[in-house]
This record gives sequence, structure tokens and C-alpha cells, in this order.
Amino acid sequence: MPALEKLDVLATTEILPNETTALSTHVLPTTDQLERPDVTLWDILAPRVSAQYTPAVVAPAGERRSMWWVLAELGRRLGHELADTTATDEEMLARVSGGGRVAYDELAATGWAEAARELPAAWVERHIERLGGWRLAPRLVVEQLAAIREPAPLVLVPRRQMRRLNSQLEYLGEAAEILLHPDDAAVAGVADEHALTVRTEHGELTGIAKVDASVRRGAVSVPHGHKAPM
Repeated sequence: MPALEKLDVLATTEILPNETTALSTHVLPTTDQLERPDVTLWDILAPRVSAQYTPAVVAPAGERRSMWWVLAELGRRLGHELADTTATDEEMLARVSGGGRVAYDELAATGWAEAARELPAAWVERHIERLGGWRLAPRLVVEQLAAIREPAPLVLVPRRQMRRLNSQLEYLGEAAEILLHPDDAAVAGVADEHALTVRTEHGELTGIAKVDASVRRGAVSVPHGHKAPM
């Protein structure tokens, strides 16, 4: 939050007031799940590859617009043509779903589609063929690798905790557990279960130290989603 307070412009897309919107210079309302047609992803976690189409149930309240339109319009005003902002939600969904296993019109008409898994996946081979083969060393990536600096003695690495979903479920009261190798803990004078503050040039977070020999020396594992104190 302290970093957000320093911004000259903070634009957020939201329909409910919260801590972030209170800091925002612009709040752009987007349609919710009932105000827009939608297509689920082809879910790789399902036993079969599947997708579902749902139409809009009610008209958007006020001046709400779909998220894709807001982003495309911001891009257009900044001089970048990201998408045709005159298109409808249905037209945009049809374009995005153009490479699906089922045609968009068919999916919208039936509401549901599924397909067996392809292993090996023929569509992957077709995609690689269109690209002209595997690009194992793109120039940009090679240049980035060449510019990598030696890491600092201690490097923060992210992870998730069981009773936390991004910044949600704070009411469950699970503290941020900061994992570090016993040797690093000894050098820093950190004891297991004691309060520990980690800090970078971008901010800091206080949690509970967990000395863990399974963590690599030099790595300090900080859970994702906890917020720093105001």
C-alpha cells in the first residue's frame, strides 16, 4: 500500500469499494459474471477436456463495460490498437475461441462441449509447424541470460500457504511463515518461531521464522498474498 500511495495515477477495475479503490485516482467499473457472456477455459484438471458457455443474464448496471474493452480502450488512448473496441462481447469471445476444439457457434448453441485428451497432442505439433519449429534459444532470452547478475547472498522466493488464497482468507488468521536454511538463520541470528522481518527496496513483511533444512542455502521463502503493515 505505501508504494501505491506514491503513484500519480492508479487506475483499477472494480465495482465494490475496498482499500485499493480508496487509493485509486480512477476506478473503472467492469461487468460481473451475470452481466456478460462467458466461456470457461478448456480445463486441464477435468477428466476430459471441457468448456462451458453461459450467456449474459442481466444488462450491465450503469456504465459497466467488459474487462477486455476497458483494457483495449486504455491501449487505444495510449496509441496501441489491442482490439476492436466496437466489437461485441460475443464477437470477442468468438475470436478468442477460434482455435478451440469446437467452433464457438456450436459451443454457444449447445452450452457445453467436451473432447478426449490427445496424447501426444496433434494441435501442439501443428502449432510448432506454423512457427517454423521449436525456438529453444530466442535472441531476447539469450540476451537476458547474458545480463543476469550474481544473486544477492539472500534471495526471496515466493510460495503459497495452505489457508491463504492470494490476499483473501485473512480472517483465518494464518501468519506469514518465512522459511530459511539453518545456516542462514545462524548467520543472521534468527531463531525458529521468532518474529522475522524481510525487506527489499520495494517494501517489507514481518512474519514467523521457520528454520527448515529443506530450503536451499541463500533462499528465503516468503508466502504470497500477505500484505505489509501500513
